[in-house]
Amino acid sequence: MFFEIRREKAAPGRGQELARWMDEQVIPVHEAGGMTVVGAFTDTADEDAFVWIRQFRDEEEREEVIARVHRDPVFGSEIRPRLGEMLAGAAETVRLVPTAHSKLA
Repeated sequence: MFFEIRREKAAPGRGQELARWMDEQVIPVHEAGGMTVVGAFTDTADEDAFVWIRQFRDEEEREEVIARVHRDPVFGSEIRPRLGEMLAGAAETVRLVPTAHSKLA
C-alpha cells in the first residue's frame, strides 16, 4: 500500500474556486472510479494551493483506477476541459509508503 500526496496549484486568485471544484466534482468522479481519497485540504501558506491524499493498494491498482477515471464521460466532458483554465501548471506528487509505526498502515 502507498499514498500519493498531490498538490494542485490554481491560477492566481482562484484557490477557493479550485477547492470547491475539487470537493464537488473532481474527487467524487475519482471515488466513483474506485479511488480512495483519504483527505483534501487547502494550504494555509498558499491560498491558491489544494492538497489531496490518495491511497492505492499497489501500482497496478493505481494504473487501473486512473485509467477508469480518465474514461469516465464526466471526466472527459467536464473535468479535462476545465483543467487548463483552472490550474497553473502540473501537480506536484509525493509518493509515501507507511512504516510499521504508521497509524495509516
